[in-house]
Amino acid sequence: MARFAIIRKKERWSTTWLGKLIAVMLLLGMAFVFSRTIHPFLAKNEPIQAGILVVEGFIPDYAIEACMQIFERGGYKKLIITGKKRMKGAHLDQYENDGEFSAATLQGLGFDRSKIIVIALDEDIQRDRTYASAVALHDWMIHNNWKDNFNLATLGTHARRSQLLFEKAFDHQNQIGIISIPNQSYQAKKWWKSSQGFREVTKELIAWIYAQYFFFPED
Repeated sequence: MARFAIIRKKERWSTTWLGKLIAVMLLLGMAFVFSRTIHPFLAKNEPIQAGILVVEGFIPDYAIEACMQIFERGGYKKLIITGKKRMKGAHLDQYENDGEFSAATLQGLGFDRSKIIVIALDEDIQRDRTYASAVALHDWMIHNNWKDNFNLATLGTHARRSQLLFEKAFDHQNQIGIISIPNQSYQAKKWWKSSQGFREVTKELIAWIYAQYFFFPED
């Protein structure tokens, strides 16, 4: 009769209160390590010895000023600004591209304009904009027979992803250092305590995972 029963008593293992406590402690420990390490991981800062400083044109004014100081201290010869079509304010002045706008900002701060090269995207790019800017720079350097290594300067947690995409665009033919300029809109050590910091870190983490494992440039 037991063979045709619809219910039966079955012995099973379950977690004790001590086991549950250990599991909670492990999760809290992992969350603590994540909160302390993810920001410096994304905001990678590993410059190399180079004569060219490449700056992403979208960065804010305070980061542009920081790039000017980095250029002067680093003994660079040329500053290249990558740029795309501006998302806001283009109708109010003559600069439709954020690379040209950043170059004008540097010039207004007293930077020597003859040391600036702007590599601007003509078309309005809606996706993979960092990679498209990197490809434009690569093509320009090939056309002008430049084979120099360079440092790439960008904002905060965008750094690791930017370096990765530039390396893919250059097919690892050039050594590319990375400089992360601190994002002043939140405290890096307590990024999870502000909405801006939380958005930036989570957005860049997801974007880096996509770029690292799921983004395959078209030939």
